[in-house]
Amino acid sequence: MHEGMMEKAQMHHGSMPEIWEMLTDEQKKEVALMKMDMKIQWMEMKISEMEKMIELKKKAIENIKKFRETLSK
Repeated sequence: MHEGMMEKAQMHHGSMPEIWEMLTDEQKKEVALMKMDMKIQWMEMKISEMEKMIELKKKAIENIKKFRETLSK
């Protein structure tokens, strides 16, 4: 029974189930907020990368349109 609980704690809190169990509720909240902050930062980076790719694709489309116009003249 105890092993199953440890496995669940390990899945939810990485490789530190013993430490997690020793934390107070306030400390657990702090850790959860830090994890959320890191996820938000990661998502912001990904969004920024996607926005850059969209801009590159828009420029590529503009260039293709200009090229097509040049060919049709």
